[in-house]
Amino acid sequence: MPRRLAAVALGGLDVAAGRRAAGVAVHGDAAAAAAPPGWPLAGHDRAREAVAPLGHGDDCRCKTQLGDVAPDVSPIADGERVAVVWATRRFTVDAADASAARVLDVAARYGDGIAVWINGVEVARRRLAPDARPAALAGLIRGPEWETFHVPAAPGVLRAGDNVIAVEVRPSGRSVAPRFDLELIARGAPRLVRGPLLQRVAPTSAAIAVETDLPLTAAVEWGPTEALGHRVEAAGRARRHVLELTGLPASATVHYRVVVGGDASPTRTFRTLPGAGEVVRLGVYGDVRGGHATHARLIAQLRAEDPDAIIATGDLVLRGSDEGDWQRFFEVTGEVLATIPYVSAIGNHDTGRAGDARRRFGEVFVLPPVPAGADGEARPDWAHWHSYDLGDVHLAMLDSNAYDQQAQLDWLDADLAAARARGARALIAVTHDGPYSRGTHGGNARAAQDVVPILARHGVALILSGHDHLYQRGRHGGVDYIVSGGGGAPLYAITCGVSGKRACKTDDGMIAVAREHHYVMLTVYPDAIEVCARRVDGSALEPCAQLRLPAAP
Repeated sequence: MPRRLAAVALGGLDVAAGRRAAGVAVHGDAAAAAAPPGWPLAGHDRAREAVAPLGHGDDCRCKTQLGDVAPDVSPIADGERVAVVWATRRFTVDAADASAARVLDVAARYGDGIAVWINGVEVARRRLAPDARPAALAGLIRGPEWETFHVPAAPGVLRAGDNVIAVEVRPSGRSVAPRFDLELIARGAPRLVRGPLLQRVAPTSAAIAVETDLPLTAAVEWGPTEALGHRVEAAGRARRHVLELTGLPASATVHYRVVVGGDASPTRTFRTLPGAGEVVRLGVYGDVRGGHATHARLIAQLRAEDPDAIIATGDLVLRGSDEGDWQRFFEVTGEVLATIPYVSAIGNHDTGRAGDARRRFGEVFVLPPVPAGADGEARPDWAHWHSYDLGDVHLAMLDSNAYDQQAQLDWLDADLAAARARGARALIAVTHDGPYSRGTHGGNARAAQDVVPILARHGVALILSGHDHLYQRGRHGGVDYIVSGGGGAPLYAITCGVSGKRACKTDDGMIAVAREHHYVMLTVYPDAIEVCARRVDGSALEPCAQLRLPAAP
């Protein structure tokens, strides 16, 4: 792959310098290249059936090479890329199954853009323009996760007897060839596909978010016992509902279940938040990306710890623009998100690795609206900063992708002042790319310069961050800090200030540092915060530390 990508890149430089009229050849970019005749209902040749996964090249760990399934395709030379794969498969469905099907799950693991048709009806498309030329590339590279498209089985989509599924797959500019694996499942009833997601829990209220595969009605039944007794209904049919529960018992257990389309979920429980002055226990972790096995073990430990809330420091997924990544995240965290309040700062990976502004974070979690800055500057619609009160413990959730937005700094200053005026016991700031770290990224200079002085001025007890995949605790600039980036992503090296490494160029007040997957338990007492860092198996990463709560300025 490096050799082929180098040829493409150098060819582009040659074009820019005027040394050649066009870049290196892309396989299939001839003027005559086009989809098969009759596409997407092209005839299927069983002699060309592939055993997925399908791919190309010496570096492809595939059961089926492109040349195996299409032997008449000319050899692919170094410097060339496969621009598009068209594939079809015929299958039969008996009359009873065809009439009973209400939802089709089209599950795909693909790179990097895909379109799918069933009997000539387009049912899925991602990162492919409908009028793309034969060799046009997909818009973005995507990760390795499966993505499921939930398709209504409308009349004519699935038929009794013969059916044909057609797939078009294209690579992005950073890939040599398309890759895909595909699965089609028919179901007889719609269902809940995401949630319930417990959000915005307060002393006497909470929000429950649910998503379904088809537009359905939704309701939440709740009560102080398993008998329930209260019901909140959504206004109409939709795929996503956010149901507001009010009048909940304070500092108590709530039993609830979700009813969608007439089917009820299992009954679950959650606790409303502790009152002023009560002990608050918080679980903290961050930087999962693709480390699902470690994340699953960590989530199991946090569930056993049973904190009042979980705080994440961001990078929950590898690419925030990939719906498949979010589907896998919710697969791992589902039961915890249904029973424990979960609030996260947005990471750089949560926005999509290509830096696209179409950020999904606000569509995934239930975030409150954020006002403009003190000077009237509006927040960009892709930026996410907000605050959250856990009893009298106040969280200021920052967007480290938007440190350059003056509106965020103005908001932070005003938000912390308002929390102090309300008598908040402890102020905690949460961000992804924090001001101090001895990992590969190092501390964020802008955060240290612009954010930390605001925190210190208002007596913030602690700033939590991630981004560097390690654990670090220290105090600098008048504020205690913790870097918790060990949620499953590959660990980073400690770059300075420890045995065998160079001295650090600047002092960051480091007290403890470790290259370990981990989580952190914070216990907020009336006058102190206890910090207990733990490995994924629950063992102590360092002895628990006590941080005093600063007095109000």
